[in-house]
Amino acid sequence: MGTKSRTNCFYALFFLLVDFQDSVQGRLLLINKPDPNDPAASARWLVSQNSWGVLNTISSDLGGAPFGNVVSFSDGLPGKGSGIPYFYLTTLDPTAKNALQDQRSSFTISEYPLGTCGKKDPENPSCAKITLTGKVCCKVKHLTFILIFGFSVHKNCME
Repeated sequence: MGTKSRTNCFYALFFLLVDFQDSVQGRLLLINKPDPNDPAASARWLVSQNSWGVLNTISSDLGGAPFGNVVSFSDGLPGKGSGIPYFYLTTLDPTAKNALQDQRSSFTISEYPLGTCGKKDPENPSCAKITLTGKVCCKVKHLTFILIFGFSVHKNCME
């Protein structure tokens, strides 16, 4: 192996290691985990670090039974999130159809998929989780925000 090849290999390895210095299981953490005794900061952190969760709605097709569905979301540009989840849903999806009929919902997110819980069980109390309850707001005024910020996180949605 020549000197030039070794140098190129070193730089490739160096940049690979630098890229993963603040990551957990290959995922870059944009914000350090806050003190668990600060519930508001922990909740905002959990929302900002995740890209999916389970959105639960009331299903008219199931006689008013709850219906949960995995959905992608964004809370803003990476590293500049607001802690408010925004969804880009189609009415072909039962979750969006349900929300148009009855806006009551809950949205659940877990720290476990981030890899920051280590080898702990996802139900371990030190592995953060949150369920937000409220109403799904189906307003077009948020569409520009959703398109800009949502697609910055979920680039494959533009295809």
